[in-house]
Amino acid sequence: MSLFAKASHRWIISLLTIGLVVNLFAAYWVRSPGYMDAEYYYTTAQRLVDGAGFTEPFLWNYLDYPIGLPHPSHLYWMPLTTIVSAGPMVLFGKSFRAAQLPFLMLAATLPAMTALLALKLHGNQRWAWRSGLIASLPGFFLPYLVTTDTFILYALIGGAALWVMADAAQNQSASRWLVAGLLIGLGHLTRADGFLLLVPAMIALLWIEQGKGRAFIFLMIGYLLPTVPWFARNLIVTGSVLPPGNGRVLWLLSYDELFSYPADILTPARWLSSGFLSIFKARFQALGINIQRLIGENGIVFLGPFMALGAHRLWKQPLVRLATIYLVLLLGVMSFIFPYAGSYGGFFHSSAALMPILFVLAPVGLDTAIAWGAKKRGWNLREAEVIFGAGTVALVGILTVGLVWTRVIGPTPSEPRWAYSLRTYQEVGELLCQLEESPGVVAINNPPGFYLATSMESVVIPNGPIETLRQVVERYSVDWVVLDANRPVDLAALYNAPETVPWLELADTLQDSQGRDIYLLKVSLEISQP
Repeated sequence: MSLFAKASHRWIISLLTIGLVVNLFAAYWVRSPGYMDAEYYYTTAQRLVDGAGFTEPFLWNYLDYPIGLPHPSHLYWMPLTTIVSAGPMVLFGKSFRAAQLPFLMLAATLPAMTALLALKLHGNQRWAWRSGLIASLPGFFLPYLVTTDTFILYALIGGAALWVMADAAQNQSASRWLVAGLLIGLGHLTRADGFLLLVPAMIALLWIEQGKGRAFIFLMIGYLLPTVPWFARNLIVTGSVLPPGNGRVLWLLSYDELFSYPADILTPARWLSSGFLSIFKARFQALGINIQRLIGENGIVFLGPFMALGAHRLWKQPLVRLATIYLVLLLGVMSFIFPYAGSYGGFFHSSAALMPILFVLAPVGLDTAIAWGAKKRGWNLREAEVIFGAGTVALVGILTVGLVWTRVIGPTPSEPRWAYSLRTYQEVGELLCQLEESPGVVAINNPPGFYLATSMESVVIPNGPIETLRQVVERYSVDWVVLDANRPVDLAALYNAPETVPWLELADTLQDSQGRDIYLLKVSLEISQP
Protein backbone atom coordinates (compact mmCIF):
# COMPACT_ATOMS: atom_id res chain seq x y z
CA MET A 1 0.00 0.00 0.00
CA SER A 2 1.40 3.43 -0.95
CA LEU A 3 2.07 6.23 1.52
CA PHE A 4 -0.79 8.18 -0.13
CA ALA A 5 -3.22 5.32 0.45
CA LYS A 6 -2.09 4.85 4.07
CA ALA A 7 -2.48 8.56 4.79
CA SER A 8 -5.93 8.72 3.24
CA HIS A 9 -6.92 5.60 5.18
CA ARG A 10 -5.94 7.24 8.48
CA TRP A 11 -7.77 10.39 7.53
CA ILE A 12 -10.92 8.56 6.57
CA ILE A 13 -11.05 6.86 9.98
CA SER A 14 -10.42 10.20 11.69
CA LEU A 15 -13.10 11.93 9.64
CA LEU A 16 -15.61 9.18 10.33
CA THR A 17 -14.95 9.66 14.04
CA ILE A 18 -15.23 13.44 13.83
CA GLY A 19 -18.39 13.18 11.73
CA LEU A 20 -19.97 10.82 14.26
CA VAL A 21 -19.10 13.04 17.23
CA VAL A 22 -20.37 16.26 15.61
CA ASN A 23 -23.60 14.72 14.37
CA LEU A 24 -24.22 12.98 17.68
CA PHE A 25 -23.94 16.41 19.30
CA ALA A 26 -26.51 17.84 16.88
CA ALA A 27 -28.78 14.80 17.13
CA TYR A 28 -28.78 14.98 20.94
CA TRP A 29 -30.61 18.31 20.70
CA VAL A 30 -32.73 17.40 17.67
CA ARG A 31 -35.18 15.29 19.64
CA SER A 32 -38.17 15.62 17.32
CA PRO A 33 -38.55 16.25 13.57
CA GLY A 34 -38.79 20.01 14.16
CA TYR A 35 -40.88 21.34 11.25
CA MET A 36 -43.61 20.26 8.85
CA ASP A 37 -41.54 18.53 6.14
CA ALA A 38 -39.67 16.33 8.62
CA GLU A 39 -42.86 15.70 10.59
CA TYR A 40 -44.58 14.57 7.41
CA TYR A 41 -41.93 11.96 6.62
CA TYR A 42 -41.86 10.71 10.20
CA THR A 43 -45.63 10.38 10.61
CA THR A 44 -46.07 8.65 7.25
CA ALA A 45 -43.22 6.30 8.22
CA GLN A 46 -45.16 5.41 11.35
CA ARG A 47 -48.15 4.64 9.14
CA LEU A 48 -46.00 2.27 7.08
CA VAL A 49 -44.83 0.47 10.21
CA ASP A 50 -48.44 0.20 11.40
CA GLY A 51 -49.41 -1.49 8.14
CA ALA A 52 -51.50 1.43 6.87
CA GLY A 53 -49.40 1.73 3.71
CA PHE A 54 -48.76 5.02 1.95
CA THR A 55 -51.63 6.93 3.54
CA GLU A 56 -51.91 10.08 5.65
CA PRO A 57 -54.55 10.84 8.30
CA PHE A 58 -54.41 14.56 7.54
CA LEU A 59 -54.60 16.97 4.62
CA TRP A 60 -51.89 19.60 4.34
CA ASN A 61 -52.97 20.90 0.91
CA TYR A 62 -55.97 20.62 -1.39
CA LEU A 63 -54.18 20.43 -4.75
CA ASP A 64 -55.83 17.16 -5.82
CA TYR A 65 -59.23 18.09 -4.34
CA PRO A 66 -59.05 15.25 -1.78
CA ILE A 67 -62.21 13.32 -0.99
CA GLY A 68 -61.55 12.84 2.71
CA LEU A 69 -59.46 11.06 5.34
CA PRO A 70 -57.35 9.02 5.25
CA HIS A 71 -55.77 10.28 2.06
CA PRO A 72 -53.13 8.70 -0.23
CA SER A 73 -49.75 9.99 0.88
CA HIS A 74 -46.77 11.33 -1.05
CA LEU A 75 -48.72 12.98 -3.83
CA TYR A 76 -46.55 16.08 -3.40
CA TRP A 77 -43.43 14.90 -1.57
CA MET A 78 -41.58 11.73 -2.55
CA PRO A 79 -41.42 8.45 -0.57
CA LEU A 80 -37.75 7.49 -0.06
CA THR A 81 -37.25 9.51 3.13
CA THR A 82 -40.35 7.90 4.62
CA ILE A 83 -39.10 4.43 3.68
CA VAL A 84 -35.68 5.10 5.21
CA SER A 85 -37.34 6.41 8.39
CA ALA A 86 -39.59 3.36 8.65
CA GLY A 87 -36.81 0.77 8.36
CA PRO A 88 -35.27 1.05 11.82
CA MET A 89 -38.68 1.52 13.44
CA VAL A 90 -39.58 -1.99 12.30
CA LEU A 91 -36.61 -3.25 14.33
CA PHE A 92 -36.50 -0.89 17.30
CA GLY A 93 -40.05 0.34 17.71
CA LYS A 94 -41.89 3.51 16.75
CA SER A 95 -39.83 6.36 18.12
CA PHE A 96 -38.17 9.40 16.66
CA ARG A 97 -34.76 8.20 17.83
CA ALA A 98 -35.21 4.99 15.83
CA ALA A 99 -36.37 6.87 12.73
CA GLN A 100 -33.49 9.34 13.15
CA LEU A 101 -30.82 6.63 13.28
CA PRO A 102 -30.14 6.16 9.53
CA PHE A 103 -29.95 9.92 8.98
CA LEU A 104 -27.47 10.26 11.84
CA MET A 105 -25.28 7.44 10.51
CA LEU A 106 -25.36 8.76 6.95
CA ALA A 107 -24.55 12.29 8.13
CA ALA A 108 -21.59 10.90 10.07
CA THR A 109 -20.13 9.57 6.80
CA LEU A 110 -20.40 12.91 4.96
CA PRO A 111 -16.93 14.25 5.98
CA ALA A 112 -15.20 11.03 4.94
CA MET A 113 -17.15 10.80 1.69
CA THR A 114 -16.26 14.41 0.92
CA ALA A 115 -12.56 13.73 1.53
CA LEU A 116 -12.68 10.69 -0.76
CA LEU A 117 -14.35 12.77 -3.45
CA ALA A 118 -11.64 15.41 -3.05
CA LEU A 119 -8.85 12.84 -3.36
CA LYS A 120 -10.41 11.51 -6.54
CA LEU A 121 -10.93 14.97 -7.96
CA HIS A 122 -7.53 16.57 -7.36
CA GLY A 123 -5.40 14.16 -5.29
CA ASN A 124 -4.17 16.82 -2.84
CA GLN A 125 -4.19 15.29 0.64
CA ARG A 126 -4.12 18.58 2.54
CA TRP A 127 -7.09 19.95 0.59
CA ALA A 128 -8.96 16.67 1.05
CA TRP A 129 -8.45 16.76 4.81
CA ARG A 130 -9.73 20.33 5.07
CA SER A 131 -12.68 19.51 2.84
CA GLY A 132 -13.63 16.73 5.22
CA LEU A 133 -13.30 18.99 8.24
CA ILE A 134 -15.51 21.64 6.65
CA ALA A 135 -18.06 18.95 5.74
CA SER A 136 -18.14 17.91 9.40
CA LEU A 137 -19.17 21.47 10.31
CA PRO A 138 -21.68 22.32 7.57
CA GLY A 139 -23.17 25.50 9.01
CA PHE A 140 -26.91 25.88 8.47
CA PHE A 141 -27.25 22.30 7.23
CA LEU A 142 -26.12 20.48 10.39
CA PRO A 143 -29.43 20.10 12.30
CA TYR A 144 -31.30 19.30 9.09
CA LEU A 145 -28.95 16.44 8.28
CA VAL A 146 -29.92 14.53 11.43
CA THR A 147 -33.69 14.85 11.26
CA THR A 148 -36.19 12.91 9.16
CA ASP A 149 -35.90 15.02 6.03
CA THR A 150 -34.33 14.69 2.59
CA PHE A 151 -31.09 16.64 3.23
CA ILE A 152 -28.50 13.95 3.92
CA LEU A 153 -30.10 11.49 1.48
CA TYR A 154 -30.03 14.03 -1.32
CA ALA A 155 -26.52 15.24 -0.43
CA LEU A 156 -25.12 11.72 -0.76
CA ILE A 157 -27.33 10.47 -3.61
CA GLY A 158 -27.21 13.69 -5.65
CA GLY A 159 -23.50 14.24 -5.06
CA ALA A 160 -22.77 10.63 -6.01
CA ALA A 161 -24.94 10.94 -9.14
CA LEU A 162 -22.97 13.98 -10.32
CA TRP A 163 -19.69 12.22 -9.63
CA VAL A 164 -20.65 8.99 -11.43
CA MET A 165 -21.99 10.79 -14.53
CA ALA A 166 -18.75 12.82 -14.67
CA ASP A 167 -16.71 9.64 -14.34
CA ALA A 168 -18.84 7.91 -16.98
CA ALA A 169 -18.14 10.77 -19.40
CA GLN A 170 -14.40 10.10 -19.05
CA ASN A 171 -14.47 6.30 -18.87
CA GLN A 172 -16.89 4.83 -21.34
CA SER A 173 -18.63 2.05 -19.49
CA ALA A 174 -22.25 0.92 -19.68
CA SER A 175 -22.19 -0.02 -16.00
CA ARG A 176 -21.24 3.53 -14.99
CA TRP A 177 -24.19 4.96 -16.93
CA LEU A 178 -26.46 2.36 -15.35
CA VAL A 179 -25.27 3.38 -11.87
CA ALA A 180 -25.71 7.06 -12.74
CA GLY A 181 -29.28 6.35 -13.79
CA LEU A 182 -29.97 4.38 -10.61
CA LEU A 183 -28.69 7.25 -8.49
CA ILE A 184 -30.78 9.78 -10.41
CA GLY A 185 -33.83 7.56 -9.96
CA LEU A 186 -33.18 7.38 -6.22
CA GLY A 187 -32.70 11.14 -6.23
CA HIS A 188 -36.12 11.50 -7.84
CA LEU A 189 -37.63 9.24 -5.19
CA THR A 190 -36.05 11.54 -2.61
CA ARG A 191 -37.19 14.85 -4.10
CA ALA A 192 -39.75 15.58 -6.79
CA ASP A 193 -37.23 17.81 -8.58
CA GLY A 194 -34.62 15.05 -8.46
CA PHE A 195 -35.29 14.29 -12.11
CA LEU A 196 -33.42 17.54 -12.90
CA LEU A 197 -30.24 15.52 -12.39
CA LEU A 198 -31.03 14.00 -15.77
CA VAL A 199 -30.09 17.31 -17.42
CA PRO A 200 -26.38 17.30 -16.48
CA ALA A 201 -26.38 13.56 -17.23
CA MET A 202 -27.60 14.25 -20.77
CA ILE A 203 -24.91 16.90 -21.20
CA ALA A 204 -22.29 14.45 -19.96
CA LEU A 205 -23.56 12.02 -22.59
CA LEU A 206 -22.71 14.57 -25.29
CA TRP A 207 -19.09 14.62 -24.13
CA ILE A 208 -18.41 10.98 -24.94
CA GLU A 209 -17.10 10.23 -28.39
CA GLN A 210 -18.65 6.82 -29.05
CA GLY A 211 -21.64 4.80 -27.90
CA LYS A 212 -23.95 7.68 -27.03
CA GLY A 213 -27.06 5.66 -27.84
CA ARG A 214 -25.96 2.70 -25.72
CA ALA A 215 -25.01 4.96 -22.83
CA PHE A 216 -28.40 6.70 -23.02
CA ILE A 217 -30.24 3.37 -22.89
CA PHE A 218 -28.33 2.23 -19.82
CA LEU A 219 -28.83 5.62 -18.15
CA MET A 220 -32.60 5.45 -18.67
CA ILE A 221 -32.80 1.81 -17.59
CA GLY A 222 -31.05 2.77 -14.39
CA TYR A 223 -33.37 5.73 -13.83
CA LEU A 224 -36.54 3.73 -14.48
CA LEU A 225 -35.66 0.74 -12.30
CA PRO A 226 -36.40 2.54 -8.99
CA THR A 227 -38.99 5.00 -10.32
CA VAL A 228 -41.34 2.80 -12.37
CA PRO A 229 -42.77 0.99 -9.30
CA TRP A 230 -43.63 4.38 -7.79
CA PHE A 231 -45.14 5.63 -11.03
CA ALA A 232 -47.23 2.45 -11.12
CA ARG A 233 -48.42 3.10 -7.58
CA ASN A 234 -49.50 6.62 -8.55
CA LEU A 235 -51.32 5.26 -11.59
CA ILE A 236 -53.20 2.73 -9.48
CA VAL A 237 -54.08 5.18 -6.70
CA THR A 238 -54.81 8.34 -8.69
CA GLY A 239 -55.22 7.20 -12.29
CA SER A 240 -52.19 9.24 -13.31
CA VAL A 241 -48.44 8.60 -13.34
CA LEU A 242 -47.86 12.12 -12.03
CA PRO A 243 -50.05 13.08 -9.05
CA PRO A 244 -53.07 15.15 -10.07
CA GLY A 245 -53.12 18.77 -9.04
CA ASN A 246 -49.38 19.32 -8.63
CA GLY A 247 -49.26 21.25 -11.90
CA ARG A 248 -51.37 23.92 -10.21
CA VAL A 249 -48.29 24.97 -8.25
CA LEU A 250 -47.12 26.63 -11.47
CA TRP A 251 -49.92 29.19 -11.16
CA LEU A 252 -49.40 30.42 -7.61
CA LEU A 253 -49.38 34.16 -6.97
CA SER A 254 -48.05 33.78 -3.42
CA TYR A 255 -46.70 30.97 -1.28
CA ASP A 256 -49.86 30.85 0.83
CA GLU A 257 -51.87 29.95 -2.28
CA LEU A 258 -50.34 26.48 -2.00
CA PHE A 259 -53.10 25.97 0.59
CA SER A 260 -55.93 27.29 -1.59
CA TYR A 261 -59.37 25.71 -1.52
CA PRO A 262 -60.66 24.70 -3.93
CA ALA A 263 -57.37 24.35 -5.75
CA ASP A 264 -58.99 24.66 -9.17
CA ILE A 265 -58.94 28.42 -8.69
CA LEU A 266 -55.21 28.17 -9.55
CA THR A 267 -55.41 28.55 -13.33
CA PRO A 268 -53.14 29.91 -16.07
CA ALA A 269 -55.77 32.55 -16.96
CA ARG A 270 -55.89 33.88 -13.43
CA TRP A 271 -52.09 33.84 -13.27
CA LEU A 272 -51.77 35.80 -16.50
CA SER A 273 -54.41 38.28 -15.37
CA SER A 274 -52.15 39.30 -12.49
CA GLY A 275 -49.96 41.09 -15.04
CA PHE A 276 -46.53 40.41 -16.46
CA LEU A 277 -44.94 43.02 -14.21
CA SER A 278 -46.16 41.22 -11.10
CA ILE A 279 -45.15 37.82 -12.51
CA PHE A 280 -41.61 38.91 -13.38
CA LYS A 281 -41.18 40.84 -10.15
CA ALA A 282 -42.02 37.76 -8.08
CA ARG A 283 -39.53 35.67 -10.02
CA PHE A 284 -36.65 38.09 -9.75
CA GLN A 285 -37.39 38.52 -6.07
CA ALA A 286 -37.19 34.74 -5.71
CA LEU A 287 -33.90 34.75 -7.62
CA GLY A 288 -32.53 37.36 -5.23
CA ILE A 289 -33.61 35.33 -2.20
CA ASN A 290 -32.13 32.13 -3.63
CA ILE A 291 -28.82 33.83 -4.39
CA GLN A 292 -28.74 35.13 -0.82
CA ARG A 293 -29.41 31.60 0.40
CA LEU A 294 -26.69 30.28 -1.87
CA ILE A 295 -24.20 32.71 -0.34
CA GLY A 296 -25.32 32.33 3.26
CA GLU A 297 -26.35 28.68 3.51
CA ASN A 298 -24.40 26.87 0.80
CA GLY A 299 -21.43 29.22 1.05
CA ILE A 300 -21.55 29.12 4.86
CA VAL A 301 -21.56 32.95 4.87
CA PHE A 302 -17.90 33.52 3.91
CA LEU A 303 -16.74 30.43 1.98
CA GLY A 304 -18.66 31.21 -1.22
CA PRO A 305 -15.85 33.22 -2.90
CA PHE A 306 -13.36 30.44 -2.18
CA MET A 307 -15.75 27.83 -3.59
CA ALA A 308 -16.03 29.93 -6.77
CA LEU A 309 -12.23 30.28 -6.98
CA GLY A 310 -11.88 26.54 -6.52
CA ALA A 311 -14.37 25.91 -9.32
CA HIS A 312 -12.39 28.24 -11.59
CA ARG A 313 -9.13 26.47 -10.80
CA LEU A 314 -10.58 23.00 -11.40
CA TRP A 315 -12.86 24.01 -14.26
CA LYS A 316 -11.45 21.38 -16.60
CA GLN A 317 -12.77 18.66 -14.32
CA PRO A 318 -16.08 17.32 -15.71
CA LEU A 319 -17.54 17.08 -12.19
CA VAL A 320 -17.04 20.81 -11.60
CA ARG A 321 -18.69 21.70 -14.89
CA LEU A 322 -21.63 19.35 -14.31
CA ALA A 323 -22.13 20.65 -10.77
CA THR A 324 -22.15 24.21 -12.11
CA ILE A 325 -24.71 23.26 -14.75
CA TYR A 326 -26.91 21.70 -12.08
CA LEU A 327 -26.55 24.77 -9.86
CA VAL A 328 -27.57 27.16 -12.64
CA LEU A 329 -30.46 24.88 -13.59
CA LEU A 330 -31.62 24.61 -10.00
CA LEU A 331 -31.46 28.37 -9.51
CA GLY A 332 -33.50 28.86 -12.67
CA VAL A 333 -36.18 26.31 -11.84
CA MET A 334 -36.49 27.36 -8.18
CA SER A 335 -36.65 31.05 -9.12
CA PHE A 336 -38.55 31.28 -12.39
CA ILE A 337 -40.75 28.17 -12.52
CA PHE A 338 -41.43 27.55 -8.81
CA PRO A 339 -40.50 30.91 -7.27
CA TYR A 340 -42.52 30.56 -4.08
CA ALA A 341 -41.76 26.95 -3.21
CA GLY A 342 -38.15 27.52 -4.29
CA SER A 343 -37.46 30.61 -2.21
CA TYR A 344 -39.35 29.20 0.79
CA GLY A 345 -37.01 26.23 1.12
CA GLY A 346 -37.07 24.24 -2.11
CA PHE A 347 -33.72 25.58 -3.26
CA PHE A 348 -32.18 25.00 0.19
CA HIS A 349 -33.38 21.37 0.16
CA SER A 350 -32.29 20.56 -3.40
CA SER A 351 -28.93 22.35 -3.20
CA ALA A 352 -27.86 19.70 -0.68
CA ALA A 353 -26.76 17.61 -3.69
CA LEU A 354 -24.06 20.21 -4.37
CA MET A 355 -22.68 20.44 -0.85
CA PRO A 356 -20.08 17.62 -1.03
CA ILE A 357 -18.67 19.23 -4.19
CA LEU A 358 -18.73 22.73 -2.71
CA PHE A 359 -16.91 21.43 0.37
CA VAL A 360 -14.26 20.00 -1.96
CA LEU A 361 -13.83 23.30 -3.80
CA ALA A 362 -13.50 25.57 -0.74
CA PRO A 363 -9.92 24.61 0.31
CA VAL A 364 -8.77 24.75 -3.33
CA GLY A 365 -10.07 28.30 -3.67
CA LEU A 366 -8.70 29.28 -0.25
CA ASP A 367 -5.17 28.22 -1.16
CA THR A 368 -5.52 29.98 -4.51
CA ALA A 369 -6.40 33.20 -2.68
CA ILE A 370 -3.55 32.67 -0.20
CA ALA A 371 -1.06 32.19 -3.03
CA TRP A 372 -2.23 35.46 -4.58
CA GLY A 373 -1.91 37.20 -1.21
CA ALA A 374 1.57 35.80 -0.66
CA LYS A 375 2.65 37.08 -4.06
CA LYS A 376 1.18 40.54 -3.48
CA ARG A 377 2.01 40.92 0.21
CA GLY A 378 5.15 38.89 0.54
CA TRP A 379 3.70 36.40 3.02
CA ASN A 380 5.46 33.15 3.82
CA LEU A 381 3.29 30.88 1.71
CA ARG A 382 3.51 27.75 3.88
CA GLU A 383 2.83 29.64 7.11
CA ALA A 384 -0.08 31.51 5.53
CA GLU A 385 -1.63 28.27 4.30
CA VAL A 386 -1.44 26.76 7.78
CA ILE A 387 -2.74 29.84 9.59
CA PHE A 388 -5.53 30.72 7.18
CA GLY A 389 -6.48 27.08 6.65
CA ALA A 390 -6.80 26.39 10.39
CA GLY A 391 -8.53 29.74 10.91
CA THR A 392 -11.09 28.99 8.23
CA VAL A 393 -12.00 25.63 9.76
CA ALA A 394 -12.22 27.26 13.20
CA LEU A 395 -14.51 30.01 11.91
CA VAL A 396 -16.77 27.46 10.22
CA GLY A 397 -16.88 25.52 13.49
CA ILE A 398 -17.76 28.60 15.54
CA LEU A 399 -20.48 29.57 13.07
CA THR A 400 -21.93 26.04 13.04
CA VAL A 401 -22.02 25.77 16.83
CA GLY A 402 -23.57 29.22 17.07
CA LEU A 403 -26.29 28.30 14.59
CA VAL A 404 -27.08 25.06 16.43
CA TRP A 405 -27.23 26.94 19.72
CA THR A 406 -29.55 29.68 18.49
CA ARG A 407 -31.78 27.64 16.18
CA VAL A 408 -31.90 24.26 17.88
CA ILE A 409 -31.03 24.62 21.58
CA GLY A 410 -32.24 28.12 22.41
CA PRO A 411 -32.16 29.96 25.72
CA THR A 412 -33.42 26.99 27.77
CA PRO A 413 -31.35 23.86 27.01
CA SER A 414 -33.70 21.68 29.05
CA GLU A 415 -36.44 22.60 26.56
CA PRO A 416 -34.74 22.84 23.15
CA ARG A 417 -36.17 25.41 20.75
CA TRP A 418 -36.29 22.76 18.00
CA ALA A 419 -39.23 21.08 19.79
CA TYR A 420 -41.24 24.23 20.58
CA SER A 421 -43.94 23.55 17.98
CA LEU A 422 -44.33 19.91 19.03
CA ARG A 423 -44.75 20.87 22.70
CA THR A 424 -47.27 23.56 21.78
CA TYR A 425 -49.35 21.12 19.74
CA GLN A 426 -49.21 18.59 22.58
CA GLU A 427 -50.68 21.26 24.85
CA VAL A 428 -53.36 22.03 22.28
CA GLY A 429 -54.25 18.34 22.02
CA GLU A 430 -54.46 17.91 25.78
CA LEU A 431 -56.72 20.94 26.08
CA LEU A 432 -58.97 19.74 23.26
CA CYS A 433 -59.37 16.38 24.99
CA GLN A 434 -60.35 18.18 28.19
CA LEU A 435 -62.97 20.16 26.30
CA GLU A 436 -64.34 17.17 24.38
CA GLU A 437 -63.68 13.48 24.86
CA SER A 438 -63.38 12.82 21.11
CA PRO A 439 -62.49 16.12 19.40
CA GLY A 440 -62.88 14.76 15.87
CA VAL A 441 -61.29 16.47 12.85
CA VAL A 442 -59.27 19.63 13.54
CA ALA A 443 -58.43 22.44 11.11
CA ILE A 444 -54.96 23.73 11.98
CA ASN A 445 -51.89 25.41 10.49
CA ASN A 446 -49.62 22.32 10.41
CA PRO A 447 -51.56 19.04 10.13
CA PRO A 448 -48.54 16.66 10.02
CA GLY A 449 -47.06 18.25 13.15
CA PHE A 450 -50.42 18.26 14.92
CA TYR A 451 -51.02 14.60 14.12
CA LEU A 452 -47.55 13.72 15.36
CA ALA A 453 -48.27 15.48 18.66
CA THR A 454 -51.85 14.27 19.18
CA SER A 455 -52.74 11.40 16.79
CA MET A 456 -55.81 13.43 15.80
CA GLU A 457 -57.02 13.71 12.21
CA SER A 458 -56.63 17.20 10.81
CA VAL A 459 -56.82 19.40 7.73
CA VAL A 460 -54.93 22.58 6.94
CA ILE A 461 -56.63 25.93 7.42
CA PRO A 462 -57.14 27.07 3.82
CA ASN A 463 -55.79 30.26 2.35
CA GLY A 464 -58.68 32.63 1.95
CA PRO A 465 -61.48 34.42 3.84
CA ILE A 466 -63.87 33.03 6.43
CA GLU A 467 -66.18 31.78 3.67
CA THR A 468 -63.40 29.52 2.36
CA LEU A 469 -62.77 28.17 5.85
CA ARG A 470 -66.47 27.36 6.14
CA GLN A 471 -66.37 25.43 2.85
CA VAL A 472 -63.50 23.30 4.19
CA VAL A 473 -65.27 22.80 7.52
CA GLU A 474 -68.38 21.53 5.74
CA ARG A 475 -66.52 19.49 3.14
CA TYR A 476 -64.33 17.59 5.62
CA SER A 477 -66.62 17.52 8.67
CA VAL A 478 -64.30 19.64 10.78
CA ASP A 479 -65.18 19.85 14.49
CA TRP A 480 -62.55 22.27 15.75
CA VAL A 481 -60.54 25.17 14.31
CA VAL A 482 -57.23 25.96 16.01
CA LEU A 483 -56.19 29.44 14.98
CA ASP A 484 -52.71 30.76 15.77
CA ALA A 485 -50.62 33.77 14.78
CA ASN A 486 -49.56 32.08 11.52
CA ARG A 487 -53.10 32.24 10.17
CA PRO A 488 -53.84 33.27 6.57
CA VAL A 489 -53.88 37.01 5.94
CA ASP A 490 -57.59 36.91 5.16
CA LEU A 491 -58.32 35.51 8.62
CA ALA A 492 -56.67 38.41 10.45
CA ALA A 493 -60.05 39.78 11.49
CA LEU A 494 -61.06 36.42 12.94
CA TYR A 495 -57.78 36.15 14.84
CA ASN A 496 -58.15 39.66 16.22
CA ALA A 497 -61.78 39.07 17.22
CA PRO A 498 -62.32 35.29 17.53
CA GLU A 499 -65.84 35.57 18.95
CA THR A 500 -67.34 37.40 15.98
CA VAL A 501 -68.24 34.43 13.76
CA PRO A 502 -71.62 32.91 14.73
CA TRP A 503 -70.72 29.33 13.76
CA LEU A 504 -67.41 29.34 15.70
CA GLU A 505 -67.48 29.28 19.48
CA LEU A 506 -64.35 30.34 21.36
CA ALA A 507 -63.85 27.45 23.78
CA ASP A 508 -60.42 28.25 25.18
CA THR A 509 -57.13 30.10 24.62
CA LEU A 510 -53.48 29.28 25.25
CA GLN A 511 -50.16 30.81 24.24
CA ASP A 512 -47.34 29.62 21.99
CA SER A 513 -43.64 29.81 22.88
CA GLN A 514 -43.58 33.51 21.98
CA GLY A 515 -46.58 34.39 24.11
CA ARG A 516 -48.98 34.74 21.16
CA ASP A 517 -52.57 33.59 21.51
CA ILE A 518 -53.82 30.31 20.10
CA TYR A 519 -57.60 30.09 19.90
CA LEU A 520 -59.54 26.84 20.14
CA LEU A 521 -62.76 27.40 18.22
CA LYS A 522 -65.59 24.84 18.36
CA VAL A 523 -67.56 24.46 15.12
CA SER A 524 -71.30 24.82 15.76
CA LEU A 525 -72.63 23.95 12.30
CA GLU A 526 -74.90 21.05 11.48
CA ILE A 527 -72.69 19.28 8.97
CA SER A 528 -73.89 16.40 6.83
CA GLN A 529 -71.38 13.67 6.20
CA PRO A 530 -69.87 13.75 2.66
